[in-house]
Amino acid sequence: MIRINFILCLFIIIPIWLISRRKRFVQRRKRFNPYREFLVNILFIYFLWVAYLTLSPFYFTIPILGGRNFYFDTKLFYNLRHMARGYLRLQLLYSVGNIAMFIPFGILIPLIYKKARRFYIIVFLSFMFSLTIELTQVLFTVFRSGTVDDLFFNTLGGVIGYIGYIIIKKLSKRIKVLGKFLIP
Repeated sequence: MIRINFILCLFIIIPIWLISRRKRFVQRRKRFNPYREFLVNILFIYFLWVAYLTLSPFYFTIPILGGRNFYFDTKLFYNLRHMARGYLRLQLLYSVGNIAMFIPFGILIPLIYKKARRFYIIVFLSFMFSLTIELTQVLFTVFRSGTVDDLFFNTLGGVIGYIGYIIIKKLSKRIKVLGKFLIP
């Protein structure tokens, strides 16, 4: 079992991110959009936040060196119903938390990337991002597990975020400041 210090990882990842963004700025100075750059950095912070929420505590195994057995809960809502039997508040926190965690994804991705402005693409990207998290939990973490419930709720959160993006897009026609954040 390997324990990774998240703060130490941040001290490595953030400077690499800043250097790469600076390099990109130098290369694309004429086409630089400060609003888009702001959103890209918000997306980066969001990814760090999701990593912290979904992978902590940061104890990892390496599957080929005798990690844990592969188990993925494929029964929809089974984990939700049985994890906190009789504690509706915990069940709601679990489901609403997973939905809320992916709402920023559904908003930010189409704001930043033109090709991701279709409903089916957001559904696909939300599902794949969630699947990546779940498989990472199953294969590499010691105390976390993957569930189909998380896939469902996370994807639903991405869709709700996409609806938020559509609302922002419609409002941007009326509110000029919002329009600056929309990449044409």
